Amino acid sequence: MSFIQKRVSFAVIVAALAGVFLAGVSSKADAGTIPYSVIGPHEYQLPVGKEIPKDGLNLLLSYNTYRDEGSAWNGQSDARSLFLNINKFVHIFNIEGLDNFGFLWEGVLGFGSLQMKSNSSDTGMIDGQTGLVAWWKPTKSWTNVLEYWLYLPIGSDNLSGHSWNHSLAYMTNYVLGNFAFDGDFGYKLMGDAKNGDVDSAQGNVFFANAVFTYKLMSQLEPFFKVDYQTTESGKNRTSGINTPGQSEVALGIGNQFKVSDRASLALWYEAGVTGRNTTKTNAGYARFIWTF
Repeated sequence: MSFIQKRVSFAVIVAALAGVFLAGVSSKADAGTIPYSVIGPHEYQLPVGKEIPKDGLNLLLSYNTYRDEGSAWNGQSDARSLFLNINKFVHIFNIEGLDNFGFLWEGVLGFGSLQMKSNSSDTGMIDGQTGLVAWWKPTKSWTNVLEYWLYLPIGSDNLSGHSWNHSLAYMTNYVLGNFAFDGDFGYKLMGDAKNGDVDSAQGNVFFANAVFTYKLMSQLEPFFKVDYQTTESGKNRTSGINTPGQSEVALGIGNQFKVSDRASLALWYEAGVTGRNTTKTNAGYARFIWTF
């Protein structure tokens, strides 16, 4: 059995990667990560009922990505690179009598470093996040998950949209022998943003992600990813200029490694294959999970 399956399924709910966007106008492409693009193998393979210890289960996760932001699908990018370190605490618990259900609370704090082509840079804390999750397991192999996220505008000035955002998502996991599928789709409601004297109406975001995994052995569990997002158009209220919508499809390939009975590491590379008005995804990812 995999690391995820051994320790009460050892699966962990998605860490919604905080979006980091550059201010721009219609002639410039915006930089940003695809929401939930950090999900990896067995992300939604969650325990239910009596599989969860009486006092609950705690997990620490670290999601890290380095993105080359130099190329854009349309227009030009002012950015050179982006590094994000996202750290999440998760508490999984059950409710007596609901044997096919599970619940969790999660909180996220992270760090970002954005390098510009002008050789300037911004480094600091990204916006915090907190969420509630509930899931139902109708069969031993199939898990259905509902999640709500609240995005807190507490990040450093140039790494925050200074807006209260919300997202709702449906996620699912299905296991068949050594094959596992994890997928999700959701909608992110973007509040109004303010950067200095600029007020903006941000476009809402629809996103979808999928991971296909096949386990060959404990140290060899290759997987293939598909990530997608489309963002509605917005408006710079200060200048009156409309900001265009954007979209991207990215594909990734990687492997999950078992570190110990309580820890796993997933590494992958991801590249954009089509998009508009956004920087091209060209990124490396690392996901580390520790259960205690």
